[in-house]
This record gives sequence, structure tokens and C-alpha cells, in this order.
Amino acid sequence: MYSCMNTVEGLPPRLYRNPSEIHRDMIRISAKIRENEEMLSIHNLLMEMIPIWAEQSPERWIPELEATVDEAREALDNLKRLQYALELLADELEEVRCMMKY
Repeated sequence: MYSCMNTVEGLPPRLYRNPSEIHRDMIRISAKIRENEEMLSIHNLLMEMIPIWAEQSPERWIPELEATVDEAREALDNLKRLQYALELLADELEEVRCMMKY
């Protein structure tokens, strides 16, 4: 969508994406956020691993626990990036909606 220059409002000519395109991206990112939230379920991961660990000595658990924590941290970082991208898309959508009013 193209917006002409508006000298009254001081807005330059701009190209805007269609609201449906922005909404589609928001849905895609929301799905990725849900996937990451599932990865962050440490409780579920630990509950699955306890029967396996029970047969091993506790010294062997530490590397597994560290790997699980590292994966959780990575998922959390990814979740933060996705949340920021979703916020940017929400801002973009709001800007497009405002431009459509003119």
C-alpha cells in the first residue's frame, strides 16, 4: 500500500504492507513463541529424565542437567527475540491502521 506525502501532518510518501500480511507474520511469530514456551517447560523435561537418571550415579546427571539448562536459556533468549519482533509488528500494524484512516 502506498501513502502519498501529507504536508499538513508532515508525513513523507511511504510504502506500507497490507494489514493481512502483518497479521500473518504476527500469527507465525506467535506460533514460534508457543513452541519456545513448550521448550522452557523444565519441569516436564526433568520428570521425563528422572526414571533414566535413577539408574545412573548422580555424577552422570550433572552434564545432562547443564545441557538442559543451556537449552532452556537458549529457548528463553529466542523467546525474547520473538516477543520483540511481535511488538515491532504490532507497532507496524497500528501505523498502517492509522494511515488507512486518512
